Amino acid sequence: HRDIKPSNLIWGEDERVYLVDFGAVQNKAVSEMTFTVVGTYGYTPMEQFGGRAIPASDLYALGATLIHLSAGIAPADLPQKNLQIQFAEFVSLSPSFVAWLQQLCEPAIERRFSTARVALSALESGILLSSSTLINNSGQGGLFDLSVPVPEEIQGWNWGAFLLTPFWLVSNRVWLGFLAFVPIVGVWMAIALGIKGNEWAWKSRKWESIESFQTHQKRWAIAAVITGISINLIFWHMGILLLISTLS
Repeated sequence: HRDIKPSNLIWGEDERVYLVDFGAVQNKAVSEMTFTVVGTYGYTPMEQFGGRAIPASDLYALGATLIHLSAGIAPADLPQKNLQIQFAEFVSLSPSFVAWLQQLCEPAIERRFSTARVALSALESGILLSSSTLINNSGQGGLFDLSVPVPEEIQGWNWGAFLLTPFWLVSNRVWLGFLAFVPIVGVWMAIALGIKGNEWAWKSRKWESIESFQTHQKRWAIAAVITGISINLIFWHMGILLLISTLS
C-alpha cells in the first residue's frame, strides 16, 4: 500500500475498518522502472524514502497509525530517539502492547516484524520475536507485572543488591527493597533482592539499553565484592588482635 495512515482508514456501517486510497500501489504497478517516493511523513519508514518498500514498511505505517490513534498525537509530533518514535508516556496501554507497537515501528528492518502474519502471531501470543530483538521496555510495568517480558540476558543473581542493599536501592530505584531493614523480614528481602534484583531494577527505571544495564550492575557487583572482602579482612584483623591480646 505504501501510505497507511489514519486518513486512509474508513469506519464502515458494518463496524469494520476499511483501507482506502490504493493510488501508491497502482503507481508502482504501472512501471517497474519508475522511481517514485510515496508515503506520508511520520508514517513512512526510512527505507521507503530510499525507494525501497516491502511488506514490513506497511507494518511500520500501521504501527505509527495505531500510535496516533492511541496517543492522539501525530507520530511526526512525538519525540524520537535513534529514529524510534517515543510514545510510551503518551498512551495508556498495557506494557506488552507497547512493546509490540515498538517492534512494529522499529527503524531497522531486521528488527521489525517481517510480515503481518508474524506480527499478528506475536500480538495474539504476547511473545516478541526473541530476547535479542526485544525492544527496550525497561521502566514499564510494576515489579510483579508478569506481562512485561524481561530480557534473558539480564537475569541472574545480583551481588550489588544483596551486599550493598541501601546504596543499590537508591541507584536502581527499587524502593520495595527497603523492607530489608525491617526486622525478621529483612533477611528474606535481602535474599529476594539477590534473586530478583536484576528484574526489579529493569522494571523500576528506564535504561538506555541492555548493555548499559549490565554494565551498571557489573559495577555494583565489583563494588560489593571489594567491600565484602574489605569488611572480612577488617573483622579477621580485629579477631587476630583480640586473640593475641587474650593469649598474652
